[in-house]
Amino acid sequence: MRAIALGVVIVALTGVVLATPVAVLRIDPGGHLYALADGERYEYSYQQSIYQVPVIEEHVREGDTLRIVRVRSRDLRAVEYFRWEGQIRREGDEFVQDAPPAGVAALTIRITAEGAQRLRGSGFDISLRDAFGENVVIVTPVSVPRALTLVGHT
Repeated sequence: MRAIALGVVIVALTGVVLATPVAVLRIDPGGHLYALADGERYEYSYQQSIYQVPVIEEHVREGDTLRIVRVRSRDLRAVEYFRWEGQIRREGDEFVQDAPPAGVAALTIRITAEGAQRLRGSGFDISLRDAFGENVVIVTPVSVPRALTLVGHT
């Protein structure tokens, strides 16, 4: 009888753990999931189409929104292109500018052949073209049951 009771407790606890919500980035199409806790940062990098230079946008998850924190590039013009108020500063070999405070519920990215677009966080590094082809992807901060993170997509 004790063994049965212990088994029931273990099954119940496992169910609770697997049902516990986990914060992730969901990338569609495909429902791919990548762990990203509230307050955690990731980078969206790409080849800027006008000046043909690398740009890195630093983003942060704030609850159910994504917010760009700052932008970096070796080319001043690529940073100026954002047309934000505030000072552009030099940090090493890059120009950097902090973003104005604004969040979005989702980030829409058109993947191009020449864009070299990547999403990079503490537990993921995704070449968007390799993973999704030339397509449009939607990046959304969501919370899903832990069990879904074990399979990587919904």
